[in-house]
Order: sequence, then C-alpha cells, then structure tokens
Amino acid sequence: MEQKIKFIIIGLIGFSVVCLFLFLQATGSQQLLVRERNDLKSENTTLTNKINQLENKINQLENDLNSNKEKIDSLKVERNKAVEDLGGLQRKFELASKARDELIEKLKSRSQSQREQPVAVQQEIVLQNTDAYWGAILKAKTDLEMQLTSIRGELRNLQITNESLQRSKSTLELDVNSLRNEKQDLLRQLDYNQKILDSMSQEVVRERNDKVKIQDSFKINKNENALLIRQLESLNNHKSTLDRKLQNLQVGKDTVEKRLSEMETMLTERIFQINSLKDELDAIRSGKPPAALESKPKESVELPAIVVRSTSAAQRESPLTADAPVFSGKILAVNSDNNFVVIDLGTSSGVKHGDTFNVYREGKSIGYILVIQARDNLSACDIKTMSIPLKIGDSIK
Repeated sequence: MEQKIKFIIIGLIGFSVVCLFLFLQATGSQQLLVRERNDLKSENTTLTNKINQLENKINQLENDLNSNKEKIDSLKVERNKAVEDLGGLQRKFELASKARDELIEKLKSRSQSQREQPVAVQQEIVLQNTDAYWGAILKAKTDLEMQLTSIRGELRNLQITNESLQRSKSTLELDVNSLRNEKQDLLRQLDYNQKILDSMSQEVVRERNDKVKIQDSFKINKNENALLIRQLESLNNHKSTLDRKLQNLQVGKDTVEKRLSEMETMLTERIFQINSLKDELDAIRSGKPPAALESKPKESVELPAIVVRSTSAAQRESPLTADAPVFSGKILAVNSDNNFVVIDLGTSSGVKHGDTFNVYREGKSIGYILVIQARDNLSACDIKTMSIPLKIGDSIK
C-alpha cells in the first residue's frame, strides 16, 4: 500500500512538472510573438507615415501637373488662334498677289489696246493707275509682313515655352510614376506586415486558448492531487487506527498470555498439592511419617508491549511577495473577443510577465489588466476587470 501511494505521488509530481514545462514554453513563445508583433507594428507605422508623405508629394505633383497642363492648353489655344490669324493673313496675301497679277495682266492688255493713243496720255494713265495702287499694295504687304514676323516670333516663343513645359511634364510624370511605384511597394509591404500581424494575433489567441486549456488541466490535476492527498490522509488515518487496534490487540494478547501463565502456575501448584496429598495418604497407609516436600516457585517474565506510531507529512506554503515598479503608458489595440489589450510598454521599459496596471480615462479608473506577454516596446495584457469597455488611447499606470 505504501509503495502504491509513493508511485501515485511520484506520478502526480512528474505530471505537474510536465504541465509547468509546457506552460513556461507556451509563455515564452507567446512573449516572442508579442515582441515580433511590436516590431512589425512599428515598421507598419513607419511605412504608413512614408505612404502618407508620398501621397502628399504625389498630390502636390499632380496639382503642379494639372496647372502646367492648363498653361499648356491655354498656350495651345493661343497658338491655334495665332495660326488661324496667320492663315487668314496668308490667304489675304495670296488674294492680294492674285489681284496684283490680274491688274498687271489688265494693264498689259490695256497697254496693247491703247497703243494708238498718245504716249504722254498713256504714261499719265499708267502712272495714275500704278503708283497709288501699288503703293497701297506695298503698304498692305509691309503690314502683313510685320504682322507675320510678330506672329512667327510669338509662335517661336510659344514653341520654346511648350517644349520647356513638355520637358517639365515628362519629368513630373517620371517622378509621379516613381512615387506611384514606391507607393505600390509600400502598400505591398504594408499588406504583408498586416498579414503577419494577423497571423501573430491568431497565434497569440491560439496560445492563449492553449494556455487556458493547460490551466484547466492543471486545475483538474490539482483537484485530483488534492483528492489523492485527502485519500492518502484518510489511508494514513486508517493506518493509524489499525496500528492502534494492533497495539490494543498486542496488549490484549500480552494480558491473555499473562493470565494463561498465571493459570498454568495455579494448575501446577494444585497438581503439586494433589501429588503431595497423595504421597501423604500413601505414607499414612503404609505407616510412614509424611515427608516435607519442597516446592520450587516458577518465575514468569512479562514482555513490554510494542507501540507503533504513524507520522503524517506537513505542507508548508511560502508566499512570494514582490514590489512592482510604477509605469505609465496607453492602450494601442483592444481585442474584446479574446479579452486582451496591447499597451505601448515593454521589456525595454522594465515591464515583465505578471505586472498589473490600472486603466484610466479622464482621470477615473475604469479597469484592471494583467501582463501575459512582454516584448521590447509593447505588451499583451489580459483584461481582469472593467467598468466600461476599454478603447484605444486609454492611459495606464
């Protein structure tokens, strides 16, 4: 029975050690995951800031590009107007040239038809017809050439401005494309970090569930251990009772043996007395005097009673007390489904597993949390009590 009890106790101790080892391993892996989650969250924040800056730059460049496009469109409209004016002037110039050619032909025909007229009259008519007309034509031609020259200069300036705007547009488009590529890369990195963060959250939840299962099994084993301890105590008590009964039986046995020895002594004395009386009677019958008979007393030895004592094991408890340092921070994330929060304090600030914090909002205490995993710059805490739902930004102390 004692060997069986020893085997049961050794098995319970071994099972408790295995449960404790699994619990410590789960806690360590959970702390590692929280640390990785903290690093990914900081990297995610940095990437988000970069994306916001790139979006601002892209918006600014798009605004500049839109303004340049508007300028280019206005310049194109002005160029089209100038081209149209130039075309109109060219058409006018062509019409004037045609009219001049026609007039020259008319003058030639008239000169041939009027050869018979006097030379002085014919010269006067030719001078009257050619000087005024050709003077007006030359004046109009000069004006048209000046306008054409000015329009060509404006067109040249517009072309130079257009080329510079085109170059700036191409440069801006290259910058916008590079910024868009960087934005896409950052978005992909952000999505990757978000997926890793989600997987870490799932692993934290899974490990928390495993931890709860281990705690439940530990409680069950603890209850079974307590039940076995009670059974062991009852067996020890039963053993003590049996020892006492055995002791009482041993005392009764000693008493019976003592009485038996006394009865045997009495019987021996009676037999001796009977034999002596018989001898006396025989002597009297034969006429001999009775002889004095010596009786030898018998000694009886009493053995001391054997006493068996039972011992019971005493349990000692040594409570551990530790003074926790005071920190101040805030809540970064809340997971109400799994009843835990993430704070911005970690091992770099001195936070460790098992530390407790009070949650405050507007100077009022609204809850109480316990650290279950600690990383470099953040920690995962189990929500113990809360008067109102916790949210991001609540301060902790």
